[in-house]
Amino acid sequence: MSDTPEAELTDWIHSCISSIRDATGFTVATRHADEFRLLYGLVARTMRYSDAYLTLVDCNMEGEAVPLARAALEHAITLQWVFVVDGGVEKYRNSVAHDRLEHFGKLAESPDNIELRDALTKLGPLPEGSRLGKFMDMVRELDEGAFLETSYRILSQHVHVTHSAVTSFLQPGEDEMHTLYDQEYTFRYQATYVCAIACMLARWVLARLTNDAALLEELERISDKLLLQMQLADQVKPPRKRRFDI
Repeated sequence: MSDTPEAELTDWIHSCISSIRDATGFTVATRHADEFRLLYGLVARTMRYSDAYLTLVDCNMEGEAVPLARAALEHAITLQWVFVVDGGVEKYRNSVAHDRLEHFGKLAESPDNIELRDALTKLGPLPEGSRLGKFMDMVRELDEGAFLETSYRILSQHVHVTHSAVTSFLQPGEDEMHTLYDQEYTFRYQATYVCAIACMLARWVLARLTNDAALLEELERISDKLLLQMQLADQVKPPRKRRFDI
């Protein structure tokens, strides 16, 4: 784990958020326009989850902020996998198309959604080809030293119903057990560090999509300074690794 001061990590996250929130637009080469439209939402969600994480931390709701750090990490890892693995973009495109149809198909099962059912029948055929696999398989393909998987599992303790739901709200006393409402979260630094990494991973993909050489150079400098992993492509072995033309 990094020994970078938490305040510096927080400042970095804020700068990433503002770079997306305050942007008036992005210049994208025509050959990458479709890919940008497909992937930009993952970048934006990574930043918004990180923004919400910091907001809750500022409200002394660190435990409740943790699921947002986990969500930021999940979106950033998925984004990197889709971008750096050969064929990842097409698999994600197929997954989005199928997910959209399945989602609205479930909604259309309601007796009151006749118009939605009619609209679904007019949709074109679903794309052929494979879709994204399991998230943890993506994590393991991109992971080095199990850092990502370990971080994800630690954060998951505050997302799912686990033993922490019991231990976080009881305090042993000499003669009786005391119940708590506020909870102490001892891994706040780690959660902040994960958000900082998620923002770095997302901005690197955005910099590649927009062919922003100046931003890539700046990200490399900050990566070295804050000890944040900038990209996960180096973990992908040929022929799985995408050959970049940007």
